Amino acid sequence: MLRDKFREFSRDTSSIGQERVDGVNGLADALIAAGHSENATVAEWKDGLNEAWADLLELMDTRSQMLAAAYELQRFYRDAGQALAQVQHKQKQLPDEVGRDLNTAEAMRRMHSAYEHDIQALSAQVRQVQEDAARLEKAYAGEKAADIRRHEQAVSEAWAELRGSSQGRRQLLLDTVEKFRFLRAVRDLLLWMDGVRLQIEGQERPR
Repeated sequence: MLRDKFREFSRDTSSIGQERVDGVNGLADALIAAGHSENATVAEWKDGLNEAWADLLELMDTRSQMLAAAYELQRFYRDAGQALAQVQHKQKQLPDEVGRDLNTAEAMRRMHSAYEHDIQALSAQVRQVQEDAARLEKAYAGEKAADIRRHEQAVSEAWAELRGSSQGRRQLLLDTVEKFRFLRAVRDLLLWMDGVRLQIEGQERPR
């Protein structure tokens, strides 16, 4: 990766360069201390050398910061894309079937509870995208900041839609289970009433 290669290059250059600059500074100091006839020129060259070295260090630092910022931005785009794809995938996994009887409805409700547990794991991923976007928007301006915002909004809107769909399905399954329980209670009561009616009709009629 370019960032890592430049980091290694910068580290090696700083180490080797500082050693060489220190060596030349030492020679200059020795010449000046010995009362060299060109003391002023030596001192001027020494100052120019140190200024050039400081400029080079600053240039490497600026380049490192630019590469780090570019890497962070690309990572944000990658993370946002992955989060959006996973949220959309989970949205497609939501079935429409609610069950044709109490047993299947209860089984589907249990399956949906497991599904909700699965999508809850995505919340941390979505939150990280939102936090990264808020931080990066402050570092960029114009179209770049707007693009960051668009990526974050796409993830947030898909996540809100998924949560809404999941909550709606949970309520629908709960209503379905309660409906089948009610129908079972009605059926059991009607069967009991039929049994009582048969008992009554089976008794001897008064003469």
